[in-house]
Amino acid sequence: MSGGAVTKLVARFAAVDAVFDETLAELATCSKEEALELVVLLMGRQAARLAGLTVRAQVRLAQLHPSAPTVNDVDEPGDPYSEFLADRVAPELAESPRAVSNRLARAWDLVEKLPAAVDALVVGELDWRRLLALFEVTEYLTEERRAVAEARMLAGRRLGSPALWRRKARRLMLRLDPAGAGRRWREAHAERDVTVEPLEDGMARLSATLAAEDVRAICDRIDRLARSARAGGDGRPVAAVRADVLAALLLGNRREYVTTEIQVIASVGTLAGLDDDPAELVGYGPIPAGVGRALAADARWRRVLTDPVTGTVLDLGHRRVPAPDLARLIRYRDQRCTFPGCAVPAVSADLDHTVPWAHGGRTAFDNLGAACRHHHRLKGEGGWKLDQPRPGVFVWTSPDARAYRNDTNTNDGEGVPSGEDRDTGSTVTIQAAAMVGAEPDPELMSPRRHTPAHEPCPF
Repeated sequence: MSGGAVTKLVARFAAVDAVFDETLAELATCSKEEALELVVLLMGRQAARLAGLTVRAQVRLAQLHPSAPTVNDVDEPGDPYSEFLADRVAPELAESPRAVSNRLARAWDLVEKLPAAVDALVVGELDWRRLLALFEVTEYLTEERRAVAEARMLAGRRLGSPALWRRKARRLMLRLDPAGAGRRWREAHAERDVTVEPLEDGMARLSATLAAEDVRAICDRIDRLARSARAGGDGRPVAAVRADVLAALLLGNRREYVTTEIQVIASVGTLAGLDDDPAELVGYGPIPAGVGRALAADARWRRVLTDPVTGTVLDLGHRRVPAPDLARLIRYRDQRCTFPGCAVPAVSADLDHTVPWAHGGRTAFDNLGAACRHHHRLKGEGGWKLDQPRPGVFVWTSPDARAYRNDTNTNDGEGVPSGEDRDTGSTVTIQAAAMVGAEPDPELMSPRRHTPAHEPCPF
């Protein structure tokens, strides 16, 4: 597509911007009826049409970037479009490549598996949440059965809510494929799991995927115990009592014997009480300085150097694999894969030579950086270039010459104290025996995939 055609397509939205501006200016004087009609229009048909257009545009973009032939045993055969497409889009949106990749894959699957439902979305006859509910419920049906379910659901009423629509679709699926539903239940039951999601303000969410009947029984027991405590004089909100009941049941009311080893990164100033810069709980993120000091109080700790200090190996000459001290230093500096927006932890990433070792690049502090396997390959096979003008500053340049700078020394997204902000830039790691639960698995720190009921529109 020519540059002029692209300009013509995008320029049309200037008129949309003008309509938005005019409408915003008139909101202050509109009537209740006008406000209601506007909200219904924007949250209903217009939102659906914009979601539909976004899905169509994503699919068209994917079609214009076909997958390359398989060149090694790492590539997945049969990909419908380039695995590096998300990396081209993500920096433009300031989003993680994984999140963009999920959205592109979802758009592709929706058009492939539910074409009539997507058409209904495009014209505003079906909303985004109902489309996703239909997709998830029918995802594992055969093509023929999915088409039957799609046609029947679209021919019926939209019902009073997406939840009711989902229940109807599930009942239809069970009728169309009872044997498959039983098999999938057994497979899902075998994949029972417990996961952790970090939250703000020093909290975290513990989630368990169990059989529905077990969940119901557990919730009933927790609720009975919590309400009994409330009846006995506990004046706290019942939700907080339920949470404490669950913790007591799991920990056996003997929290002092439940200890795990965790890692905390903090500046010397924070640990000494000279400032209140946040500490970093590895696998979770920033925590208040007071919490970091409390964890450090009785912990075994060791220093992790983040600036040149006697004993730190910064350059290994012609050795390809960095020594443990240097590898540890690089990972603590970078924290994550250095590609903009990538959330893969450095501990799970490769230590990549910015100037390839095969081309004379040194195994040195200023020529190494964390890169997940995908973005490690992006440099060579994806046509991207990488520069490190100074240690910890990475400039990724796309094949069409757009550059994206990532300074891991500042760690704006992580809240890790920066060595540039202090005369003494050292940090320390606390190997702490603390009553806070085990460190989450790195996989759990990836962007959370929401359930369709909570999945935002694709724009």
